[in-house]
Amino acid sequence: MALVARSAKARGLAVVVVGQSPLPRQGPYAVPDGVVDEFVPIAGWSDADGVRAALDDLHGRYDVVGTYAAFEAALPYDAEFRDLLGLPTSGAATLDAALDKARVRDRLRAAGLSRLRSTTLSGALLWDTWGFDGPAILKPVHGTGSALCYTVDSLDALRTAAADIERTTLDAGMTRDYVLRTGEFVLEQKAQGELLSVESLVYGGEVNVIGMLGRYVLADDPVVEQAAVFPYRHPRYDEIAEAAVAFHRCLGITHGPTHLEVMVPDDGPVELIDFNLRVAGAGAVLAFSEVLRSPYEELLTDLACGVAPDLAGLHPVRWAAECLVLPRPGTTELRDITVPPAARHVRITKEIGARLTGRSDQLDSVTLFVVTAGSAEELHTALMDARRNTIVNGEPLGDNPNNRLIAPAHLRTPVGVGV
Repeated sequence: MALVARSAKARGLAVVVVGQSPLPRQGPYAVPDGVVDEFVPIAGWSDADGVRAALDDLHGRYDVVGTYAAFEAALPYDAEFRDLLGLPTSGAATLDAALDKARVRDRLRAAGLSRLRSTTLSGALLWDTWGFDGPAILKPVHGTGSALCYTVDSLDALRTAAADIERTTLDAGMTRDYVLRTGEFVLEQKAQGELLSVESLVYGGEVNVIGMLGRYVLADDPVVEQAAVFPYRHPRYDEIAEAAVAFHRCLGITHGPTHLEVMVPDDGPVELIDFNLRVAGAGAVLAFSEVLRSPYEELLTDLACGVAPDLAGLHPVRWAAECLVLPRPGTTELRDITVPPAARHVRITKEIGARLTGRSDQLDSVTLFVVTAGSAEELHTALMDARRNTIVNGEPLGDNPNNRLIAPAHLRTPVGVGV
């Protein structure tokens, strides 16, 4: 978001931020001075009347030429505002439906675009026997950041996960409010295959697939993503891209950046795992810019302002990976951290002295960075070396369980992107 704000500022625009927390002026997410012209506070994204009042006030005081939102709870308000301003949008009702993971699965099944069965957690807890043939994924109906996601394969495992949800306390703030706003969870059959993501820019109803991210996941818990490689040329690239376009059309998405997580088996249909109505998070935008040798945030700013992004010159010239790093399992405090020189765009994501949960999920990551290389093989080596040589609390992370990753299956396949 800060990159887009900086891009808008460079175009001579005033940048106004609407948010529930003051802009950080220090720490890992400090906003540089001079980027934001005005900050408009709101009580929270669950305060619909307050959010709409703030946007109405801005509409009266400014000639608003663009809007940008990248947090799920803000997206429907952003769509409403864009509609008022006459800017391209998929519409608030469309976005609201696409953010509900239970409704999305139902719609995909009805359209013949998914074979995965699903139900709600409250419904599954009434079962007398396990209702699926094999394991299932339990996740919040309104989820973000892989928070409170579980793999379960029996009623006992489901009840244990439900109990863990009841006693787990997420950090106060936007993530907790959004994830727990309804309290409902969806349980769906676990898709088999390789997890990857499809990155697209949608303008005028046309879905432009920019490329794909190959995923590194924890070997002990593949739900937890730890790095993403761009570009990634899967042997079924064209089929995956076609499926991504079909998912967009099924859900009615006609404008904006999207980040689709899909599961691709060796044979059989591509399954949508998660439809994110935003660009990929963490350091993905920085990685895209490194690979394409063009600031990716400029394309996002174009979309924000209702301008057709210029995709003609986008061609990969190197490989990059954005990487999240977890401390060793059980680490409950971040006392110090040192990242090796090969890491680029380093951001320490927890303040020194911060308390950690000790869990192995993405929300406990202590740093993110980008590594680059001239080939896919070199990139893998650079990524793993950077993780192993990161020092947390005085000790290199080495090959601890949180550094044992499953690499993308087709990392060495010849690479290309489509635009």
